[in-house]
Amino acid sequence: MRTELKVKFLILVCLCFASLRASAQIQKPSPSPRPADDVIRINTELVQTDVMVFDKSGKFVSGLSRDHFELSVDGKPQPISFFEQVRAGTPQESRLLSAASNPTAVPESPAVNENRGRTIVFFIDDLHLSPDSLARTRKTLAQFIDNEMNENDRVAIASTSGDIGFLQQFTDYKSVLRAAAGRLTHHAYNVRDMTDSRTPMTENMALAIERKDDPGVLQFYIDRCLQEAYPLRYKRETCDVQVKSRARLILLQAASVTLNTYASLESLMRSATLLPGRKLVFFISDGFLLDTGPRNADPRDKLRQITDTALHAGVVIYTIDARGLFSGQLDATNNVPFDPQNRLESTSLREGPTSQDALNALASDTGGRALRNQNYFDRWVNKILDETSEYYLLAWRPNNQEESQTNFKNLAVRVIDHPEYSVRLPRGFVNPTTNTPPATPTSEIQGPAQSHRDLQQAMTALNPKHELPTSLSAVFFDTPDNGAVLTASVQVANEALSYAAAGGKQTAAIDVAGVVVNDRGKPAGSFQTRLNIDPLGDHRAAENSSSIYNSRLRLAPGLYQVRVATRDFNSGRIGSAQQWVEIPDLRLRRLTLSSLLLGLQTVGQAKGDSGSPQVQFNVDHRFARNGRLGFAAFVYNANQGGSISFQARILKMGQPVATTRWQTVSMSSQDAARILCNGELSLDSIPAGQYMLELIVTDDVLKTSASEQTRITVE
Repeated sequence: MRTELKVKFLILVCLCFASLRASAQIQKPSPSPRPADDVIRINTELVQTDVMVFDKSGKFVSGLSRDHFELSVDGKPQPISFFEQVRAGTPQESRLLSAASNPTAVPESPAVNENRGRTIVFFIDDLHLSPDSLARTRKTLAQFIDNEMNENDRVAIASTSGDIGFLQQFTDYKSVLRAAAGRLTHHAYNVRDMTDSRTPMTENMALAIERKDDPGVLQFYIDRCLQEAYPLRYKRETCDVQVKSRARLILLQAASVTLNTYASLESLMRSATLLPGRKLVFFISDGFLLDTGPRNADPRDKLRQITDTALHAGVVIYTIDARGLFSGQLDATNNVPFDPQNRLESTSLREGPTSQDALNALASDTGGRALRNQNYFDRWVNKILDETSEYYLLAWRPNNQEESQTNFKNLAVRVIDHPEYSVRLPRGFVNPTTNTPPATPTSEIQGPAQSHRDLQQAMTALNPKHELPTSLSAVFFDTPDNGAVLTASVQVANEALSYAAAGGKQTAAIDVAGVVVNDRGKPAGSFQTRLNIDPLGDHRAAENSSSIYNSRLRLAPGLYQVRVATRDFNSGRIGSAQQWVEIPDLRLRRLTLSSLLLGLQTVGQAKGDSGSPQVQFNVDHRFARNGRLGFAAFVYNANQGGSISFQARILKMGQPVATTRWQTVSMSSQDAARILCNGELSLDSIPAGQYMLELIVTDDVLKTSASEQTRITVE
């Protein structure tokens, strides 16, 4: 009877398009108390850096202490005020970095056994990529997303051109990353020779002319100018001016493209400062000139700014020359002139290495490495992720006598008595007293009048706000009457609300706002309401209850992001959440699953139909260890008259920790267009922590399969 009742509840949820009561209160177990985390307090501003130490075989050297290290700033020894060995992606890393950079901040308690995962950026310099290099880059991204990305990683794919658009954001949703990689297109290198000369001039040749490094190069182009001018009789002085002007124009264009690349990279790293922990950036490019001549801005100053931004954001850059293995005689156009007198030989041999100088500098200055002359760099990405999983965090107090200086400070760290160890760290930093604008103080919320603006700011923020604990679940179903329907459920814990006297009662209210945007960042729907929360007489019930608001929207197939924000009307505290959801195109006739629904339960009677129970699925996906996890989903495009089998698994880092047996669905009494698969999993033997629940469905006749995953927390 219990299973049959749940099936009826589920069908009501999926097939009814009417809204549920906005302020449904649901009793649920309160989380188990967690021990308070140790708080590290640093009362003086510190400068911090991460350091990696490797032995001769390239293996990370662990177990070193503060006494093993010697730190110097601009050649002067500096005492180490803070030292810790850190493992990337752990709650410990967030607490240590927060403590070292913001002594007054109160660290948040992480979720039970939470593994935050790695923060990784693939920065694609698509303004300096050939078609072949772009193809290798796409292959590397696909390999990482499909096989190397962990379930808790936060990954972003960005590009110099900005073609990725709204999808250029951190996410753990693989469909978003695949879509972002799919937007990468080839951009023809837009540095153009404006003359009608038939003799190509590379950027490196132009640089040799501009800097007067190799007189033979200038003489070669002057000779070619005189020959191409025939039957006109140019003077040598005329061709000298023409060749130098031609070189200057090429370098000016190259400098403009390079500055755009630097600006995009620096902007990305400034955004990364808002994310906790250490960030790895894989910068993929065909290379470009580090120096574009004395008439253009000094690129080294820009690189120092990037290095400083990386240091403050906890970013380490690893650069990849996407050209792979090559001879070295290349430039951005692959068009190198030929001189039978070999006057260009020396400069031609420097074409490849010169274009790698900027990549080398970006990597070494931020503590990373540069990959050159290797065709299979997807393996290298995985190797780097492994070797950077641990590091040492060092911090020191700046010298008061030097605080008035704003010059670049060079860092050096060595392991005492171990010259065989290699040490990697950022090359330096800009003194903290540079002209950095002070942070704008956050204004206090002053009553309900600011509600709309506060909710909008919370929805557009890079990181969710946790002043008011808010959960979001966005699920997709195909319904007979309305087609594809997205249901966004927002949940707020009642115990976090502030109650105030109104009409002789202690009441609370929640402002809820949400927006659904497509993969281009265009709004596809929105909702806004106020939930009036009735007082609960039982104090224990109030502590264990939640208020849930459901909003439904008909949508076309595509990729969508739901962003929601909540505000406690009485206290002004804000909470927010966001989630991606993909609505498949069922017209393609592929075996497809709806979103997973977890923990269905009744919450009352639907208005206007006293005989129909009102149901609600679990929103925050938190479950007690001693309970059972109920799950359900619909299967679409199954073979008519065939059979469907399904299995549910709970995964930790890709490995199953609990599995149901394969079950066959009886289709005789079901709508063949929407076949229900549901069941339960016992959580008795599963330790507290975060997991992935996966449902796998197979069509036994067509021999095809589909799967759907969602995150859960066992407490």
